[in-house]
Amino acid sequence: MSTTIPPAEPAAAPQPSITAKKRLVPRALLLQAGNLVEFWSVLGDDDRVDAEFARECLARWLKDLPGDDWDVRLDAPRTT
Repeated sequence: MSTTIPPAEPAAAPQPSITAKKRLVPRALLLQAGNLVEFWSVLGDDDRVDAEFARECLARWLKDLPGDDWDVRLDAPRTT
């Protein structure tokens, strides 16, 4: 009589460090801001605010997030 050994479950991925998590959060926020701008006609309030104005505002507000990630769907942030 043979015994079938069930396959081992894959090991859980190690949790990222606090420093790594602090880089992931702004990256996720920028990605979602890019999604909002790209699909402004569906997700935003395009009756009162046009997509270009929203893109400029989001870029200005998010420019000081930590890290060096940036979503290309947002305008390059103005420094003035």
